[in-house]
Amino acid sequence: MNKVENKTKGITLAIVGAIFWGGSGVCAEYLMIHKGITSVWLVSVRMLFAGIVILSSLFLKEKKKTFDLLKKPKNQLSILIFSIVGIIFLQLSFFKAIESSNAATATILQYLSPIFIVFFFILESKKIPNKMSVFSIILSLLGTALLVTKGDLSSLSISPEGLFWGLMAGVLGAAYIIQPRRIMAEFGTMAVTGWGMFFGGLLFQFYHPFWKDLPKLDGTTILLISYIILFGTVFSYLCLLTSTRFIPAQFSSLLTSFEPLSSALFSALFLGFVIKPIELISMLIIICAVFLLSKYGEIE
Repeated sequence: MNKVENKTKGITLAIVGAIFWGGSGVCAEYLMIHKGITSVWLVSVRMLFAGIVILSSLFLKEKKKTFDLLKKPKNQLSILIFSIVGIIFLQLSFFKAIESSNAATATILQYLSPIFIVFFFILESKKIPNKMSVFSIILSLLGTALLVTKGDLSSLSISPEGLFWGLMAGVLGAAYIIQPRRIMAEFGTMAVTGWGMFFGGLLFQFYHPFWKDLPKLDGTTILLISYIILFGTVFSYLCLLTSTRFIPAQFSSLLTSFEPLSSALFSALFLGFVIKPIELISMLIIICAVFLLSKYGEIE
């Protein structure tokens, strides 16, 4: 396979993975609106079963490496923290944001995570960001302000709860990337994500077991839940991970802009979500800010 074919394959995988993820939020919103399923029940099911599927895939592929992560107490503590902060709280905040606003808004607010990563590294390194990073941060704040006010800065167009959970999803999305860097470098992203989701799912059962408040599982409900677990979580993750074999990880991350765009499109097609010009402009501003930050941002 030549370089052009490799690049095409990598781009395709990254875009497909981003679209799968964007679609999962819309499926979740449909289940909440039309099937009465709560965000906590979805989190309980998604984490546990996605973790089982990812670990099973890893076990079939690399049997000996599957359990290496759990052999040292230091790594056990790291994966436990990741399970709670990077998995449970992130998943819960994302679905809570959908529940209290909508899938498109929740996805675009979560997409702000690279901005929060910059803030973290500024605090950690005590260095100032370059001009493009500062410009990207200002641009992202402008886009967020337009999104949550629809251009009328005197009032919020979404509930304070929706804004809180959406921004929290962005912060925790940053934690998801930053906190497990050491163990991911040593054991690989598949093992860390698989165990993180599995342990997160197990721990969450003590708070809300998936058999509690079990919804009526008709054909549509089963289909959408299966999509969220398999396509919106497992396949989305595997597509994005595999894409980095063919294109640079930085380029792959830029293509995740298809997440909020696909979420907005699917919301319009299947949920009757009307995208107003100001909302479209705000989404494009945020995507542009993250793109510029990913490509040109540095901390000096």
